[in-house]
Amino acid sequence: MDVAASLSRTAEGALAAAEAADAVAVGLGGTCDLAVVFVRPEHAEELEAIGVAVETRLEPGVLVGAVSQGVVGPDAEVESGPGVVVWGASMPGGRLQPFRSWAIRTPEGGMAVAGWPDPHPDDTVLVLADPLSFPAAEVAIRIGERGRGPTLIGGLVTGGAGLSRFLLDGQVHDDGAVGVVLRGVATRPVVSQGCRPIGEPLTVTAVDRNRILELGGVPATRRLQELLDEVDDTERALLERGGLQVGLVVDEVRDRYTTGDFLVRGVLAVDPEHGSVTVGDLPRVGQTVQFQVRDASTAHDDLAASLAGVGPAAGALLFTCTGRGQGLFGVPDHDVQLVRGALGGTVGGAFCAGELGPVGDRSHLHGYTASMLVFDAHDVRQRGT
Repeated sequence: MDVAASLSRTAEGALAAAEAADAVAVGLGGTCDLAVVFVRPEHAEELEAIGVAVETRLEPGVLVGAVSQGVVGPDAEVESGPGVVVWGASMPGGRLQPFRSWAIRTPEGGMAVAGWPDPHPDDTVLVLADPLSFPAAEVAIRIGERGRGPTLIGGLVTGGAGLSRFLLDGQVHDDGAVGVVLRGVATRPVVSQGCRPIGEPLTVTAVDRNRILELGGVPATRRLQELLDEVDDTERALLERGGLQVGLVVDEVRDRYTTGDFLVRGVLAVDPEHGSVTVGDLPRVGQTVQFQVRDASTAHDDLAASLAGVGPAAGALLFTCTGRGQGLFGVPDHDVQLVRGALGGTVGGAFCAGELGPVGDRSHLHGYTASMLVFDAHDVRQRGT
C-alpha cells in the first residue's frame, strides 16, 4: 500500500487542488485507488473545479471529499484561511464501493435512509455526512442493534451554515452523506475520546430516557455534588467550566474500568429540583457509569495512549473535533503532529462537528473526539508535503 498527502494554502481553489494533487501523484508514483479531498469554506463554491483538478491529475478509482471548517494536512491543521488537502492511496487487492446516501420521510411520518450500502461485518465504511440532513447517529445505532457490523469511520463535515458540500466522483451534493466501503484493505480504527474517569463507578438505578434519575439508589445530582465536594479546586474548576462528561461502560464484565472502557457522552443538563442529570445518550437501568473530566492535558494523554503500539503505519485519515485544535490545546497542529509522530505515516483529514468511530464492538457518533482510520504498513511507501 502506498500513501501520499499534500496541503496547499493557495487562495484559488482549483490551483491549490492541482498543486496538492501533483504532489500526491509524485508520492504515489503510480495508481491511485482512493483520493480524499478536504477544503476550507473559502473554497466551497469551487468544489466542483477542485474535483476536476484532482481527477485530472490522479485518475482515482474513487474520489470523495467535503468542505470542512478546518483541514488537516500531513504536518499542519488549517483552522482559518484557505486550505486544500488531497490524500491518496494505492490499495492493491482492495475492493472499494463508493456510495451516496440521504434521508427521506416515510408515509408514516418517520425517517428512512436511502442509498446506504450493504457492507460485510469485516468491512470499513468511510462516511462524510452533513450534520443537519443526515441521521448519522441513528444509522450507527441501527447497525449496532443488528449485532456485529462494519466499522464506521468519518464524521459530520460542514463548512458552516449553508456551506455543506460533498464530492463523490465528480458530482457535488449539498446534503446527505458520501463515502466508500473498504473491503480487503488492512486498516485499524483508533478513537481518542479525550477524557479520564473521575470519582467512582456507579450503577444506574432509575432512568427516564436520557435523564439519569438515580445512581446507586441516590438522586443523580446528589452523587454529582458528592463528587464536587471530594475533588480538589483544580478539578472542580474544570468540571464547572464545562469539562464534565459521563462515561457509559461498554463491557460490563470487567472488574475495573479505564479510559477505553467508556462511551463518553456530554452532560446536557443538571436539574437539582428533580435530582436528574441529562446526558447525550440513552443509559439503561443496571448500567455502570462514571463521571469524566476533559481538559487539554487529558486529551493529549489519551490520544498518546490510544496511539501507543499502533504504528508504524502507511498513513491515516484523521477526523478531529472542531472543539479541539488550537482552542483546546493553545498551540497549533497538536493532533496531527502527535498522530504523525506516533504512526510515522502520512496524515490527512478534517475538523468535524461529530466523529464516527468504534468503542467496544460497535461504532458510535462522538463529540470532542479524535477518530482515525489507520492504514497498516505492509510494503509501504509514504510521502507528505
